[in-house]
Amino acid sequence: MTVIGDKNLPAVGFFDEDGTPYGIKNIGGKPRISSMPYLYDIAEGNIADHEIGYRLGFTPAMTTAESDVWSYGGKYTFPTVAGTLSMVSSSAADASAGYGARTVKVEYLDENYARQFETVTLNGVTPVTMTGSAIRVNGMNVLTAGSAAQASGSISLFKNAAGSVVHGYITPGYTAARSSVYTVPAGFNLYITTVDMSFGYAANQTHYARLYLRIKQLNKVLSTLFYPFVEAVVANSVATIALPVPIKVVEKVDFKVSGIASATGTASAVLRGWMENS
Repeated sequence: MTVIGDKNLPAVGFFDEDGTPYGIKNIGGKPRISSMPYLYDIAEGNIADHEIGYRLGFTPAMTTAESDVWSYGGKYTFPTVAGTLSMVSSSAADASAGYGARTVKVEYLDENYARQFETVTLNGVTPVTMTGSAIRVNGMNVLTAGSAAQASGSISLFKNAAGSVVHGYITPGYTAARSSVYTVPAGFNLYITTVDMSFGYAANQTHYARLYLRIKQLNKVLSTLFYPFVEAVVANSVATIALPVPIKVVEKVDFKVSGIASATGTASAVLRGWMENS
């Protein structure tokens, strides 16, 4: 019991999972309690082992042949085995002392699909080989740059010696790879809450694109095939699909946004959600 004035009243309080009491703010004689959406809590870092995530994809040439939404264009090729990667620019200005991009941070998965990061110092048109061995490339971001504050040339990340199979690409004039392609790291689950897909055709509004999110899983189990999970037809517009029940993508699963258009145009995709330890 707690004595308040001349009365004995039962105590009211909040207790954590160990039974330890903790207080609440009292402002102007009124208790202050904050309640926020789950994703806001994740964004603020209030939930351990959770992080907000998004994928931003763009292709300059969505055509009448099926292709994937990433800035290099065409169909994306997933590596079949882990191996070393090399990075090169089409411009000599993208180098350690150049006015373009100087260093690029790569997010990749190793042979065990474990999440790894490596920073590459560019050497212009001369390829630079990474230290780590990768089976997937999940992201590329310019980390430091000269006075241009962006990539001066196209920055490509490739695996084969000829450099003809590109696994990551930053467009000239930008600081990050635009790719809807992603693979969930080992030990994580990913939840997709919103998908935006758009298509534009400059000459008129009569042409359209059929865009779809494809995931290599069925019934939350890794599969060898891609299955459609979200689909839209767009014509000089954007379709925003909010998912009242998030799509759960389990570890080591690939996904991407693909499409086919009635005429060549540009397409983009944005996927939002969160990732957490499984």
